[in-house]
Amino acid sequence: MIYLKNIFKYFYIILTPIISFSDPGDLVEYNFQNTFSISTLNIFLNGLGNNSTNVMYPISVYDIKYESLDHNGAVDTLSGLISFPHSNLDAFPILTYNHGTLILDSQAPSNTGMSVNNYEVLFVGLGTTPAGFITVMPDYVGIGNPHKYHPYMIADPHTRSVVDILRATKKLSLILEDTFQFNDQLFLIGYSDGGYATLASQRGIENFHNQEFNITASFPMAGPYDLSGTMVDYFLSGPEYSQPYYVPYVLTSQLWYYQGLEVDFSSYFESFWADTLPRLFDGAHSGDFINNLMPENPLDILLAEVLEEFENNEDHFFRQKLDLNTLLDWVPQNPIHFFHGMGDDIVPYENTQIAYDTFVEQGAQDISITLYPESFGGHAEVAGIALSAGLEAIFDYQVISSKGDLNGDQMLTLDDLDILSSGLLGEINLTLFQQWGSDIDFSNSVSIFDLILLSDSIQ
Repeated sequence: MIYLKNIFKYFYIILTPIISFSDPGDLVEYNFQNTFSISTLNIFLNGLGNNSTNVMYPISVYDIKYESLDHNGAVDTLSGLISFPHSNLDAFPILTYNHGTLILDSQAPSNTGMSVNNYEVLFVGLGTTPAGFITVMPDYVGIGNPHKYHPYMIADPHTRSVVDILRATKKLSLILEDTFQFNDQLFLIGYSDGGYATLASQRGIENFHNQEFNITASFPMAGPYDLSGTMVDYFLSGPEYSQPYYVPYVLTSQLWYYQGLEVDFSSYFESFWADTLPRLFDGAHSGDFINNLMPENPLDILLAEVLEEFENNEDHFFRQKLDLNTLLDWVPQNPIHFFHGMGDDIVPYENTQIAYDTFVEQGAQDISITLYPESFGGHAEVAGIALSAGLEAIFDYQVISSKGDLNGDQMLTLDDLDILSSGLLGEINLTLFQQWGSDIDFSNSVSIFDLILLSDSIQ
């Protein structure tokens, strides 16, 4: 017989405290925040004017801390928020929502929870989890932790935060026995910085973690994917920019990430900014606060000679690192649905057009693009429209799996019987979802009795 959750549960709980090493995705802690019944969800959603969500399940919300490894190989503790539907009869897709630009630690999803204190988290969580998604929201590296900086617009940390929270989510499912179960579907979605994080994570997962995760589809929205091209050209054009703090957010992140925390800012920034920037990006100062200090042209915070080099030398440090984190150097293997507003006043829509054109030219399949006309508004105005459209498209892919449906086609067939039989004979390794789905008699093990029950169901 194949024993399931209990073995993992007791091994994890009993042995983890005495094991001195950590693996990426190990849970450090998990904290219950709240539970919403179906009736409460309906009242809440009606009050928010959301009548489109199909409330099928009660949900619970947890914040978690989990282990990761930083780019130097040192253990790093990250955080995030997980909301899941309650059912011991169904298994659900995992949907990873990557939030937009954050600078305040207090606004991290794990800190606000699913509440009116963070409408973005509330909108996505209530729009997905009650309808049958395990919704996972990483805070990102450095956000939510006052002792760390966030490496803004740097690709690899986004991949780490997403991959490791997915691992942690699966471990939480095993510990919270019979509370929620994942199937083999995985969706990635996000807007703005979250759009960048979504595409960066897809690239990282497909290139380095494709044996562990298979992305069903991703939905990157309004992200600066073409950092070294579109974004550099945009800033060098001297636009009237509504969020000028984004510029030092990117530049300080590159310096800290690639040169270390002891980097000499006075080699890059005017003296006031060299002294001030490290204190501004401490997780306690808002974007509005920093914007009020910024010059009309955000690049004027740089030393004149550094700005000249940045303008004219493609081998300049900032240029090199922006190129390193441009997300056009791969051929996506899984479906991508791009969304962007053509009137975007913060992240030009050409980022998305160039990404789409590049991927199609390189032979990628299943790539689509939705561009909203300028009349729909700018970056902020299009966010809700794009997210609503993206979530609606995700529902077209969604599969909620029942016991016995081992191949995820929402039917019980001889194919499922073959998978179960092969698993019992040791001919294949059943995934964690398939182990759950094979336990037809709820005995916490997979045996010949489950094979008989599944066979009877098919007949």
